[in-house]
Amino acid sequence: MSILERLKKTEIFHGISDKDLKILLKDLKYKIKKLEKNDVVAFRGDKIEDLIILSKGKVFTEMQKLNGDSIIVDRLSEGKLLAGAFIFGKDNTFPVDVITQESSELIYIPKGEVIRLFRENEKLLGNYLGVISNKTQFLSKKIWFSFANKSINNKLIAYLLNNINRENNVVLQNSIKEIAQMFGVARPSLSRVLKEFVDEGILVRVEKNVLKVISKDELLKKVD
Repeated sequence: MSILERLKKTEIFHGISDKDLKILLKDLKYKIKKLEKNDVVAFRGDKIEDLIILSKGKVFTEMQKLNGDSIIVDRLSEGKLLAGAFIFGKDNTFPVDVITQESSELIYIPKGEVIRLFRENEKLLGNYLGVISNKTQFLSKKIWFSFANKSINNKLIAYLLNNINRENNVVLQNSIKEIAQMFGVARPSLSRVLKEFVDEGILVRVEKNVLKVISKDELLKKVD
């Protein structure tokens, strides 16, 4: 697969025409790195000097506790950026360890080349800013849900009330997997609580990604 085809599938190059992509790729300096399952992409503290794009495969990020145990912070799939906002930061180092979940391929574009690309294409710059803004919002919500609400019940109730509209409907802007990551819980555990709310008649699934809250009072009774 050509570099053009690889980049077309990534979030930062989304919506850019083949014609514009070819112009951007002319004389572009980059390298492609192929890794096997469980290979280390980067350790916490490693310097970030390139924009790193996961063009194939999956990776997960983890942090080590003082007792030696590790916790998975996030999982990233094909097309995502790795620590995309950190390349331009004062402390431009990886905040976590990054490990491949399966055979993967990474594209490395040097910082200077990235700046040149942004100057040449506003769409690309807009995509990048959108990606890092969404990531910042996601992490902010994750921190709030993790510290303000201890139980899955309370996390889910807070999420529902935070996103409910005038018709008492909640449009799920994220997948169950993403919401579980935001909450810092396992997806099966969140699905179990959600099913419990539906079975008890507190929620009704209107569409695949739309839930109706039948009674806010009954919902609040589920607060631990």
